[in-house]
Amino acid sequence: MSNLLKLYEGGNAIPTSNPVKREDVPGVVNQAKNLIPPEIAKSLQADIGSAGFKIQSGDIDLFVEAQDVVDFFDTGTSRDPVKDAKQLLKRYFEKQGIESVVSGRNVHIGIPYTGQDGQKGLAQVDVMVIHDAGVVAPWHQHGPRGSYDDPEFKGSELFILMSSLAKFKNLKFDAFGGKLMNRDTNEVVGRTRKEVAKILLNPKAKESDLNSVKSIMAALANDPDREGKLAAARQDAARGLLRLPETAQVGTAAWFRTLTDRIQ
Repeated sequence: MSNLLKLYEGGNAIPTSNPVKREDVPGVVNQAKNLIPPEIAKSLQADIGSAGFKIQSGDIDLFVEAQDVVDFFDTGTSRDPVKDAKQLLKRYFEKQGIESVVSGRNVHIGIPYTGQDGQKGLAQVDVMVIHDAGVVAPWHQHGPRGSYDDPEFKGSELFILMSSLAKFKNLKFDAFGGKLMNRDTNEVVGRTRKEVAKILLNPKAKESDLNSVKSIMAALANDPDREGKLAAARQDAARGLLRLPETAQVGTAAWFRTLTDRIQ
C-alpha cells in the first residue's frame, strides 16, 4: 500500500518548496499548465488529491496522459517509452529554468509564485504521467465531491478499504489504473466508479457510496456478507493502515467488539 500512501504525503521532492495555501492553488495550477507543452496539457486532469481543498498542501498533483507524453517526445519505439518520455519532460522543464525531478510516475517541478498575500514562494507540482488519465482521475478527485469536508478523510485509507473489499470476491483494485480486476487472470471487470460500486457493494449501490471509508461502511450496514467483506480490512485496521468507523447496533458483531473493548 506504500504507493497509495505516498500520493497523499506532503511534497519533499523539491526540497526548497513550501506548503501552498488553498487560495493560491488555482494560480499555481494555471502556471503549471502554461509550462507544460500544449499537446500534453490538453489532457491535464486537476483537482487530484487535497490541494485546493485543505487549508494548505505540501504539493499539488496533476495527471497528464502517458500516451500524449510519449507521442510528444517520440519515444514510442524505445525499450521503455514512458520512462524515457518522463526524462525528456524533465529536461523540457529544466530548459525553462524550472527545477525538476523524476520519481516513479511523477515529474516533480518547482514553480515560483506570488501568493494572494503578496508573499513569494516555491510550489511543488507533481505532474503524474498516467495511462488513461481521464478514466483514472475521478478516482482521485475527492475534493469536488466534498470528501475533504471530513477532516479525518484520507484517500489512502479509502483505497485500502476498497482493495480489502475486492479481495472478498477474488478481485483486486488498481487505484492508479482505475481498474477492478480478477485476481487470478487480471481480467478487467469494472473501471468507472459506478461499475465498481455495484460490484463491491451491491447492485443498487451508487458511486457516491465510494466517496469515503465512512460512506462505504454505511453502505455495508445491512449487507449479509458485511463481515466477510470486511475481514481483510479488519486485518489492515489492526496494522494501523486504516480506521473503520462503525455503528455498533446491539447484537451485531461490531457491538460485541465494542463491548469487549470497553470491558478490557
